Amino acid sequence: MRPPSLVTACADRPDVRSAFGARLSDGPAPADALHLSKPDAAPLRDWLAAEQAEVSGADRKLAAAFLLGRLSWSLVECAGFLALRGYASGSLPTTGVAVSRREERWSFGERSGRASAYDLHLSGGAAIPSPDPAADLERTLTTWLAPLVTTLTDRSGLSRGALWRLVGDALSACLLAQGRVLGCPERAMRIALGPLRDPSSPLHAPQNGFVRVTLPEDPTVSDWAAKRGGCCRYYTAGAETCATCVLRDDDSREALLREDLRRRHGRAAA
Repeated sequence: MRPPSLVTACADRPDVRSAFGARLSDGPAPADALHLSKPDAAPLRDWLAAEQAEVSGADRKLAAAFLLGRLSWSLVECAGFLALRGYASGSLPTTGVAVSRREERWSFGERSGRASAYDLHLSGGAAIPSPDPAADLERTLTTWLAPLVTTLTDRSGLSRGALWRLVGDALSACLLAQGRVLGCPERAMRIALGPLRDPSSPLHAPQNGFVRVTLPEDPTVSDWAAKRGGCCRYYTAGAETCATCVLRDDDSREALLREDLRRRHGRAAA
């Protein structure tokens, strides 16, 4: 029997980002899409400008970090889900991967705004059973994103290492989110840690990983969180560092994660 296309194999992937989740298609890419094999094109310039305009005080480094982080998450939503199902997506070369941008509205408490979301257009390729999903996922992400990382290095001034760590952050956070919904967080973390702990991989980041967070007042309330190995640079625009930022120490990170856990479970703040 002919193996399913990547898009077909992802038809039942969990929605972990609501409106910001990547929409997948296996038809022709729209005219304004960015082809990952040739990322030094007009869409990239426009997208970097849009990312910079979203955050007051943002510079080109922050714009590149936001763009790569969001776009990488979209790729992991597809390739990571296939890895969780035991498939490889590496049969599709970079020439078959294009991305398009749209804007969605977000709200958090009294704050709201619009932000970028990135959709995938996959031309060809098939979901093939894999004996080593972690290795195949690493190969897929580094192959698909290598041209973009090179281009963003030149355009943003961020190092290749810093950019690859952002890809690794998307890998760990997205896989954990999918694993939670699918009921296999441990498997998701094992797959993510494969490339993150491999010194030969561009995604290698010793600081990246996972931490178990438990409420001291109620040990039955507990969850995993992904620690970042890179930095999205949001703090450079006058904001605080993210709860899981690599620049935070363990105590402040876990304090913020416990507060988030309380909020999600309707518990009073400590």
